[in-house]
Amino acid sequence: MKKKRVLSVLLAAAMAVSMLAGCGSSKKDDQQKAEKSDSGAVVLNMYHSWSTDSERGAALDKLIQEFNDENKGKIEVKVTVNPDFPAYQEKVKTMISTDTTPDIFHYNFNPNDLSRQESGKLMDFTKYMDDEWADRFGEGDLETLTVNGEISSIPFEKAGAVFYYNKELFAQAGIDEFPDTWDGLLKACADLKDAGITPFSLYTADDAWYTCNLFTYLAASYAGTETLNEGGSIDTAEMKKAAEMLRKFWDYTTGDAIGANYSVAMNNFASGKTAIAIDGPWLIGSLTDIQDKVGIAKAPSFKDGKVAENYLVTDAQTPWAAAKTDDAEKEEAIVAFMKYITSEESVKQLTLEGAVFLSPKLNMEDPDVKNTEGLLGEYLALNSVVEGSTVNIQRNLTTTANTKLPSLLESLALDSVTPDEFIGQLSKENQ
Repeated sequence: MKKKRVLSVLLAAAMAVSMLAGCGSSKKDDQQKAEKSDSGAVVLNMYHSWSTDSERGAALDKLIQEFNDENKGKIEVKVTVNPDFPAYQEKVKTMISTDTTPDIFHYNFNPNDLSRQESGKLMDFTKYMDDEWADRFGEGDLETLTVNGEISSIPFEKAGAVFYYNKELFAQAGIDEFPDTWDGLLKACADLKDAGITPFSLYTADDAWYTCNLFTYLAASYAGTETLNEGGSIDTAEMKKAAEMLRKFWDYTTGDAIGANYSVAMNNFASGKTAIAIDGPWLIGSLTDIQDKVGIAKAPSFKDGKVAENYLVTDAQTPWAAAKTDDAEKEEAIVAFMKYITSEESVKQLTLEGAVFLSPKLNMEDPDVKNTEGLLGEYLALNSVVEGSTVNIQRNLTTTANTKLPSLLESLALDSVTPDEFIGQLSKENQ
């Protein structure tokens, strides 16, 4: 009897261990197996930041619904949206680290933060990247996103940050056209201020997107886009000159710029409180009330040959990525959606309806594209003649440097640090 009781206890313990082991691996197993809808379709859970109340979000949502309709009973894409992009990016990192990586998601690519790619939890698209699909993307985009020999991200958005200006406010200050030199722009800012008009929308919180666009344009003007693209130390004479000039422009922004975020700065321009903003094409959808008053201008330079006449600062590549899976059916469903969303027709639709400028090629000779009017037409025309570009400096900073950036910008604006000290401290944090 005693032996039977011991054997019974051992069997029960073994069963308990087996059950616990099954519980511990269920999350991973569930990720590997394709979830199926009631109709038997493979379900892909998509996580992105484009709110459907924005033009680009509505255009993307429409494409997703069209894809679902075309693939009814085969593939179904279900979407979760988080419009707070800085918080969204951190959430994606958390999801990857906790084995809850979304089937499909996007993010800002940063060569100084390859934690996503090096996690081993992203799908490798290399075997699916045939010549026809690869030819959809701009030169160098796939190479940039190939990390450790794997294409773990698909090029998607790489928008240029252009100078939007309120022509009516410029006219009130007696300014006929947007200046083509930096000294001319400073003079225009002084004239606007004298006329009781706040020139620039800038801000320091989060990614300081507007401020860093201006900073990057200045840095490119001093150093050249090619030099900036080479990377390396940011503790250079050219960067210090750019910081010095940035400080001058800070005298021409709103009183709420210190501590403000994108929403505040964007609304200051959209409501006519400021005369200039440096933003991507998505701003166009927020300018409904003043769109006929707004123009798009080429960036100023020092006219010394350092940059091309038509040079551009862009956002970082914002690609799609997917969770790694051993389920062939799920993997093929992901590839089908990725090819759909980067197709020529989808890119055209997203551009014209969503005011988004994408990495996958857009046929600029298409009559619908060529004859686009209004601000989007101006934006596309400017982008079509770009001769040199560089990515917004903030997008390539380390995580530590990005954390310190808001306080350092505030210190620069308040003269708590000199431009040289600003660059020195930012460079130290960027090591």
